[in-house]
Amino acid sequence: MTSIRSYGLQAIALCLGLFHIYTGLFGSFDASIQRGVHLALAVAFFAVHSTRDDALWFNRFNLLFGVAVIATIGWRMSEHIYLSSERFEFVSPLTSLEIILGSIFVVSVLELCRRAIGWVLPALVLVLFVYCFVPGLPGLLRHSGYSLGLLLDVQYLTYAGAFGIPLSVSASYIALFIIFGAFMERSGLGALIIDLANHAVGHYRGGPAKVAVVASAFTGTISGSAPANVMTTGALTIPLMKKTGYPAHWAGAIEAAASTGGILMPPIMGAIAFLMAQYTGIPYLTIATIALVPALFYFLGIFLAVHWAAIRHNVIPVPRAPGSSAWAILKARGHLILPVVILIALLVEGFSPQYAVSYAILAVIVLSWLKPTTAMRFRDIRDALVNAAAAIAFVALTTAVAGMVVGVFEMTGLSLSFAQEANSYVVGLFSGLVLTMIVSIVLGMGVPPSVSYIVQIAVTIPIVIGFLKTSGVDPATAMLIAHFFVMYYASLAVLTPPDALASIAAAGLAKAPVMKTALYATRVAFVAFIVPFLFAYKPTLLLQGLPLDIALDIGFAAVAVVAGSIALEGYRIPWFRSIDRLIGVLVAVGCAYPDHTINIFATILGMVWGARIFARYQRHRVAIEAVM
Repeated sequence: MTSIRSYGLQAIALCLGLFHIYTGLFGSFDASIQRGVHLALAVAFFAVHSTRDDALWFNRFNLLFGVAVIATIGWRMSEHIYLSSERFEFVSPLTSLEIILGSIFVVSVLELCRRAIGWVLPALVLVLFVYCFVPGLPGLLRHSGYSLGLLLDVQYLTYAGAFGIPLSVSASYIALFIIFGAFMERSGLGALIIDLANHAVGHYRGGPAKVAVVASAFTGTISGSAPANVMTTGALTIPLMKKTGYPAHWAGAIEAAASTGGILMPPIMGAIAFLMAQYTGIPYLTIATIALVPALFYFLGIFLAVHWAAIRHNVIPVPRAPGSSAWAILKARGHLILPVVILIALLVEGFSPQYAVSYAILAVIVLSWLKPTTAMRFRDIRDALVNAAAAIAFVALTTAVAGMVVGVFEMTGLSLSFAQEANSYVVGLFSGLVLTMIVSIVLGMGVPPSVSYIVQIAVTIPIVIGFLKTSGVDPATAMLIAHFFVMYYASLAVLTPPDALASIAAAGLAKAPVMKTALYATRVAFVAFIVPFLFAYKPTLLLQGLPLDIALDIGFAAVAVVAGSIALEGYRIPWFRSIDRLIGVLVAVGCAYPDHTINIFATILGMVWGARIFARYQRHRVAIEAVM
């Protein structure tokens, strides 16, 4: 039975992979077919994969729910001409068969999603469904009531619910980039990145932690998943961090914070870049370019926190291996980077992301054959497809259910009601952004960042756009800021307690207390909580504005990050005094303030103050050398 199940999973994974690569190269099918086949194959893989021979009896119902979803999708695809051209959306009444099939589809998808990620997202959908059938509620929740037929029309027969934009992005973009990431990882690129990072920074003070930061920044461009990033880089870096002197909770915290940055680092950004491009209408390559500056600030902040912690804990440098060189590493495996180069080149040339990544996937296989030691064989390709299918199944289920949330908000007009109500209560942009930050983090708990982002497209993003417009920001810039602002805090839920999936994974590897690791990880990633406010007040950090203003504000923001890290982490370090941390706060606030005159004075103060600290450091180093 196990071998039959294994062959079944491999067959489904092969079909899923070939379907997406074919559509990436030659164009997508009709929306009903593209999204339907994507979800049906994903559900089939999840149902078989999650039903093991030794599973409890109730887990075997996964197959039943899977068959139900596939059957209802099959009917929907067979009737796509009738649904798209002969039937009037939200007007034509549903037949008895459509109501039965729609009900089976919704219940089965919700149950499979619950089995995949837990209760949080399905419970939210159920609450919203109940809300649709309860008219006459007070205040902004008031509505006249909605019928079961209309709800199923939205969720099953049209493209406003489960088959809406989130599933479209999953079927068109995310699946292909997941396949690309799985092939790149299987080809050995992840190990290459870690080796290069180790050679570049591993021999400095706090080297293993800095390797974690650098490797996670680049590995995140492949995986786009914080927990996966932790398990990939953390398995190597966390033991080394502990061995060189970092406490266990610090080692876990550094890896969790660095790995969370993978969600924020272009090009994949945990699939959020594709969702953002679809919802905003801004080209994907533009989104990825804009995201680069804030992501670099994030990793700068973590790199500095790691450095100060290494000094404070007297972490010893790890000597470089004799005879090792970057050239030797690149000569042996450097060709594994070429598929990423091909992907970026095709995107820059103007090819669609689907087309570019499909050719990049094929390039991974072909270019791996340049060296016998790195050549991908049949079992490597098979394992990459199976790993990709597992991730795609997870994403497809969650995006379908997230689409149900968006469908209810659009059907009831809750988004507009929330935005109008929030604008009437909030005084000033800052208080509105703080409120949005809290709501975004809360809504991000228990669900993947991409799903949280989809939910917040309906909930918080319209509110933030309203706040920004009221403050005089033009609509196009307000939309861009709002999407990036919410995306950052939706992503941080995987780091911050109580959810903290990345911190939990890192704590397990470090054998450290989970809550302590999560709290320290939040502290290490302090920049991520500040950067969204910076670009809300300074859109130039999202490359919006004149080149000179963009350059100046990037420079001021860099000073703010450095000063802020000293203010937060500059204790128990011989050449820092208490007054330095206070000055650090003043410089950071002054450089972050949206006024260039104040920024210039704060930068001058920072330069004078930095010179004094450097002189103190030099005296300390001379004294240590004299003793030795």
